[in-house]
Amino acid sequence: MRQTDTRLLIEKARPSTLPKKVIYILVRSRTSPRIVRWAFLLFVFTIPFEYIDLEALRGGSSISRMAGFLFFSTCLFYPKVCFRRPPQALCWFAGYVAIYGLSGLFLPEKFISEFIVGLQTLIQLLVLCWLGSTLLQEEKFTRHTVLTLAIATLLAAAGMLLKLPGFSSGMAYGGVRLSIGNFDPNGLALIMALAAQALIGLGIDQTPRSIGMRVIFMAMSLLPLAAMVYTGSRGGMAAFLIGVALYALPYRRSKRKMIAILGVAIAVGGVIYTVATNPVVLSRVELSYDQGDTAGRDKIFAASVEMFSEKPLLGWQSPMLTYELGSRLGLKQRSPHNLFLHLLPEVGIIGTIPFLIGLGLCVRTAWRARVHTLGLLPLVWLVTMIVGNMAIIWLARKALWLVLALSLASGALIVKQYKRKI
Repeated sequence: MRQTDTRLLIEKARPSTLPKKVIYILVRSRTSPRIVRWAFLLFVFTIPFEYIDLEALRGGSSISRMAGFLFFSTCLFYPKVCFRRPPQALCWFAGYVAIYGLSGLFLPEKFISEFIVGLQTLIQLLVLCWLGSTLLQEEKFTRHTVLTLAIATLLAAAGMLLKLPGFSSGMAYGGVRLSIGNFDPNGLALIMALAAQALIGLGIDQTPRSIGMRVIFMAMSLLPLAAMVYTGSRGGMAAFLIGVALYALPYRRSKRKMIAILGVAIAVGGVIYTVATNPVVLSRVELSYDQGDTAGRDKIFAASVEMFSEKPLLGWQSPMLTYELGSRLGLKQRSPHNLFLHLLPEVGIIGTIPFLIGLGLCVRTAWRARVHTLGLLPLVWLVTMIVGNMAIIWLARKALWLVLALSLASGALIVKQYKRKI
């Protein structure tokens, strides 16, 4: 069989919860043009540095936005390769964006400019997810993408902890919480969590590697873990712990059972040790446990639910939602700080249902793809992103749609079970 041919490998599953019959589609690594792959890797590399304030770029676009524009421009030269038939979940996400766009017809004129910016952002991210779900179907390139994000985040974490020039500005939030540039500490913690989980996943996946390389990946995960804790984000730490715990679940009868458990133990132990040795972060955690401190989110959530009950079908439309929520809390503007409590008051039940269906399809495909060489990494990332969005909203952030693209691409590598042998 030639190298350029698509190969079908049929594997009977062991007695476990895995599917009885699994068919892998291994797409050759040179399917997409090299310039497109390099442009995509450059874009992924810039995600952790999205909010760094560069003097030369003041008044202009961020480096992440420019890298994204470069990537999209290269894809236009190869439309047949990059713009393939979109996954079913992407069509549901497009339904949400369409309802979001139609809701702008009911907005007062003073909100139109902000609404157009938001709509353009959602359309761009939807296209990014479409392109990513196509490119990441190449298994080797997917590992390169995951490793690229991990390396970029390692550099960002080192710069933040060492207070290097260009990373120290805007680090102190209230004098105690660390961050990079203008990056929100909660959002930065989620990026660090994804990088640490990626390194742990690369250390326990099914790809043939030496024990030394696996140990190196595990050890490198400690750096973004430390940076995550120093942001003081309780939601980010919770999202990481819930996501990384999934690594140990499917390996009950696997030869890599002990490696997976060891990786999870190192990660959890590293987080606990760093929290215990940092008085500021430890005090924030103790406030949550002893006094139920939510940084005012309980009031925000209650007001968001009240707004949804007043307009349950079509919602309040964005950006009028944030202004109305702010006025009820005595502020000019306020975010709901929860993805689902943002969707329901924003576009109502009619707009939220398509998004939830698309998200459910992503979870299903990531779960089915756990038998692939990447293992549970797509599912771990997706669960981490969902849990993290219980305290922040990343609907208009590139990292969320990159995770969704990875989930859809991993599902495309697994063909549905056939009733008869091929």
